[in-house]
Amino acid sequence: MISKDQSIVTQVAAKIAAELIIKTEDTTKNVSEWLTAFDAVKEALLEAHAVETIKGVFPSATEATPQFTATTSTTSGGGLAVAGTQHGDLPGWLVSACAKAGVSKVWDNRDTAVGTKRPWFKSADGSMNEKGEPYAFWPPKAS
Repeated sequence: MISKDQSIVTQVAAKIAAELIIKTEDTTKNVSEWLTAFDAVKEALLEAHAVETIKGVFPSATEATPQFTATTSTTSGGGLAVAGTQHGDLPGWLVSACAKAGVSKVWDNRDTAVGTKRPWFKSADGSMNEKGEPYAFWPPKAS
C-alpha cells in the first residue's frame, strides 16, 4: 500500500504524462509513450519530494543537481546496454533485475510489447534462464 503523498504524486505524474505525449491514431503507441512518460515523471517527482523531505530533516544538507542525458540506442544506466533501438530511459527496476540475472544487454520491446503479453525487455547478450531461453523482463506489478 502506498502512502497518501505517493498516491498524490502518482496521480499528478499520470496527468502530466498524458499531457506530454503526442496522441496519434495508434492506441498501442499512445499507451507505450504514456508509460514511458509516466515512469520518467513519477520518478522525477518522487525524487524531488524525497529531496524536499530530506532538506526539512537535514537543513544543512547540500543537493546534487540531477544529470539528465538524452536517450541513445547504445547504453544506459548501470552499465546495461541496449541492442537495437532504445525507447526512452531504462527504468530502475530493469537495471536491478538485469544485474541480479547477470544480463548486460537487452532488447527494448516497449514500442510493441505494451498491451500484449510480450516482455518489455529481453536479454540480448546470450544470457539464458533455467529453461534455456533468453531472460525476459516485465514491469513490476503495482502493489
